[in-house]
Amino acid sequence: MLIFGIALIVAGVVVLWLAADPFVVAAARLAHMWGVSPILIGALIIGFGTSAPELLVSTIAAMNDRLPAAVGNVVGSNAANLSLVLGISALISPVVGHSRTMRREGLLTLLAMAAVVVVMWDDALNRVEGLSLLGGMALSAMLIVFWSQREAKGSGAADLDIEGVEPGEEYQISRELKVAGLAILVIVVGAALLNQGGQIVAEELNLSGGFVGATIFALGTSLPELVTAIAAARRRANDLVIGNVLGSNIFNSLLVVGVSATVGPGLLAQRRINEMLVMMVIGVLAVGLTIGRNRLSRPEGLLLLAAYIGFLAVTAQLASA
Repeated sequence: MLIFGIALIVAGVVVLWLAADPFVVAAARLAHMWGVSPILIGALIIGFGTSAPELLVSTIAAMNDRLPAAVGNVVGSNAANLSLVLGISALISPVVGHSRTMRREGLLTLLAMAAVVVVMWDDALNRVEGLSLLGGMALSAMLIVFWSQREAKGSGAADLDIEGVEPGEEYQISRELKVAGLAILVIVVGAALLNQGGQIVAEELNLSGGFVGATIFALGTSLPELVTAIAAARRRANDLVIGNVLGSNIFNSLLVVGVSATVGPGLLAQRRINEMLVMMVIGVLAVGLTIGRNRLSRPEGLLLLAAYIGFLAVTAQLASA
């Protein structure tokens, strides 16, 4: 069974990798055709698409009375997005963005993550807290749409400088929607394969639910963000990289935890305060670095990768306690 689990993990990684590049190109072309800000495409469309695995995995876990694994998945995925995903993206190509965009969406992301820490501080989640988080998700989506519409009026999406998106070329919206939709479906399938393999490996190695959620599940469900961000970084689509990461963390914190608390409220069984605090430290570090200079350089990418190693160390220490 262990070998079968490893085989599923490898298959999931391959599927995710093949789907990421056409997804980024289709999303960029849609932004170009609709005349909207790439941040809107990255934060809402790509952010939701790459958060679908987290939503699926956490919801199923919560419905099966495995709330610690569902919550651990979100905490670990948020930490991975802001350290592992951004760090690797910066190593491939320095991530450059607009200060106003980074400040607004970055602060919104930190607020969403802080809301999760607040509702989980008492080691439990109830339906009222879940519904409150879902209300926060609706408000966040409206704010992102409003901000991106204002930006699009000022700069326009036609200025996108992305391989595969030519300013003067016409594209078929229906075709690009089909490509993006199919790519999202393939990404979800790849994540499902990877997570099924991770669950088998975890059971074979007798790992705890919270640890599995914060590490194996989190890494598995963060792979769509990672492969999408790498594809976007290679094409120097910085707004899509930033929008993807920040949007995904907002969806994780408000939508995924909100749905999990609504369908499967209960105790978290083990206080994971240290994990959540490290997640917030990573968030402040990532947002602070990008706001300070409007870019993430390669040395800063290495710093974020080191922060993720620190998160894994804290999670492992908690699992062995």
